[in-house]
Amino acid sequence: MKSVEVMKWAGVIMLMIVFNIGVYAQSISTLRQNDVDMGRAFRFNPKSDGVKGTPFMYEEAPKAKIALKSGKVYDEIPVNIFLEKDEVYIQTGSEEDEPLLLKNWDWLETFEENPKLFRMEFLEGKERIVEILHEEGRDKYVALHKKNLVKPTNLKDGYTGPQYEVYRPDTRFYKINGLSSEEFKGNNKGLKELAGSKYGELRSYVKSNKINTDSAIGMKKVLTFLKQD
Repeated sequence: MKSVEVMKWAGVIMLMIVFNIGVYAQSISTLRQNDVDMGRAFRFNPKSDGVKGTPFMYEEAPKAKIALKSGKVYDEIPVNIFLEKDEVYIQTGSEEDEPLLLKNWDWLETFEENPKLFRMEFLEGKERIVEILHEEGRDKYVALHKKNLVKPTNLKDGYTGPQYEVYRPDTRFYKINGLSSEEFKGNNKGLKELAGSKYGELRSYVKSNKINTDSAIGMKKVLTFLKQD
């Protein structure tokens, strides 16, 4: 009798596993069909001779939680951002499959050591993908990430090794309120304007914690410190 019961429960468990796999595959299929542009697929990080780095946000695509404008939310989706075009690409199959351009997305949050929340906001005269650092009422403090292709500065001769063009990150900070925006910086002058009477406390906090205020991670810590009760 016990062996029969064990076999019965094993069958139930197998059905549950198959059902869950089917539901997951169906959700991915739905995402692929309705919310991606099948005609805009290319590799996350195409390699070019003589170039180091990538025009994408990440060297290796992290997984993320993605919310669509329809209200659907998907977990654990590999994602990357083509910064020049403000486009989000996802990987819905294996690593050999081409990434696909995601449409109709509302926000995405990455799963990494320092998670990042991305949304589209009106900035510099158009909709841009920005990282949300802090929100307070109608005010949004954001980071705009870019990648600049920098050419080698040294003249090539018989004594120098290979020279490369390099994609270097460039991060700028903005305070957004509605359709208006104002840039602020992570240098001493910018921090003074941001902190006001709390500048002394902020300076001690930054120094003791060795915070790089020119990075989005560092500025997020600065804003959290300043806006806490």
